Amino acid sequence: MFNYIDEIYKLTNFAILTPSNLLNNIKLENYEEIRYYKDNGDLICEMVSIEDKEVVRYIYTFDLSDKLNKAIIYFGTETMEIFNRDKKLKKCLSQYDNLKSRNAI
Repeated sequence: MFNYIDEIYKLTNFAILTPSNLLNNIKLENYEEIRYYKDNGDLICEMVSIEDKEVVRYIYTFDLSDKLNKAIIYFGTETMEIFNRDKKLKKCLSQYDNLKSRNAI
């Protein structure tokens, strides 16, 4: 029960990762580009790296208070959403509500 409450609290109050956290990645040998721009009221960080001789593109979406909302990796033809704050929060709230409704809390 407390794990859900703790996770819900973190998802609603903490940045988890900020745009400035990503900036140091450019110092890594395999990173070629990091670029920041605004799109529809969000701050976007786009990073390009080379992994196993393949281009990997990372897109991080932040709100203007630097909270990470979404992170997506594009590798070849694959797209992987590795973080989605809204989806994760909804899932945690649903699981918490299910526990409450079963009087498990």
